[in-house]
Amino acid sequence: MSCRLALRDLVDVVRPARPVASVYLGSSPLRGWRARWARLADQLRCDGAGAQVVETIGEVLQRARATYPDADTLVAFAGEELPPRVFATPGLRHRDLAWFSSPAHVLPLLAWLQERPSRVAVTAGRDGTELVAGNDRRVVLSYPAPSWRQGVRSAAAACAELLDRHEARLLVVAGEDEVVGALWEALPAPVRREVVLRWTGRDLTPHRIAVETRAAARSWTDDVLADFHSRGRARRLSVEGVDETLAALAAGRLDDLLVGHPEDITATAWYGPAPTDVARGWSPSRRCGLLADVAVRAALLSGTRVHVITAGGLHEDIGGLCRVPLALVRS
Repeated sequence: MSCRLALRDLVDVVRPARPVASVYLGSSPLRGWRARWARLADQLRCDGAGAQVVETIGEVLQRARATYPDADTLVAFAGEELPPRVFATPGLRHRDLAWFSSPAHVLPLLAWLQERPSRVAVTAGRDGTELVAGNDRRVVLSYPAPSWRQGVRSAAAACAELLDRHEARLLVVAGEDEVVGALWEALPAPVRREVVLRWTGRDLTPHRIAVETRAAARSWTDDVLADFHSRGRARRLSVEGVDETLAALAAGRLDDLLVGHPEDITATAWYGPAPTDVARGWSPSRRCGLLADVAVRAALLSGTRVHVITAGGLHEDIGGLCRVPLALVRS
């Protein structure tokens, strides 16, 4: 059982071509666990899930409830080709939902994960620096106040190592402006080019870190949308709507997939085992799935970046940016 979520976990979840049970046990229940689970289990069985899958996913959810009693939403997946996985998602407000479908239904998790990118938080001072990566990796460096500049250079090296190890491009820093400036200048130039710094003054409480992290994440998504509307359209590097987007995914030309959330649960597409084997129409060699899930699976398995946006922002709530002009995608 795993309760920490990373993007690579979702790649594993969407990989199976056969149906997967996707269960969201939401927050603020109006009914007790037994009644809620009975309804969810009935839905899985109605969708075609076998007794073993239903029993397995019920067991992992019950264990997770005992381990994480204050979790806002628990999300679990299981199938014939997928060992059970369960994730606690603090801050995700989702209704109870159970689907036995293919591919697995991960878009709400992607939206939740998108607002919580990897980051390193730093409290920089004249007599020491504390660095925290994620929620558990903590590094404390102490140095004499008279030689704080040398100490900050050591802290910058440790910071660069943590950013690389956690594949983070966000640095949230608290401290005096002079010290923070010295820390930033001491970072290697390639790190400064890739990383966004958000300075919080002297406030580095968990709440402030969360606020700054979400703000940075939303800014990155806004930048991708702006790129889509300006550079993408001007240079014919953007696709929009179901047909164009699936064609670009099938051709392996998409760098960034944009998907609207909440998703349209009536729109469908077809897919095969291969990552880019996707189409809008029926095929005897493919399976039918929810459009958003099919597109997300193709993107995740082929290394395409996925950006979840507010529904209504694109035609048919799907589009993307290509690495080559649209004329070549269509050829």
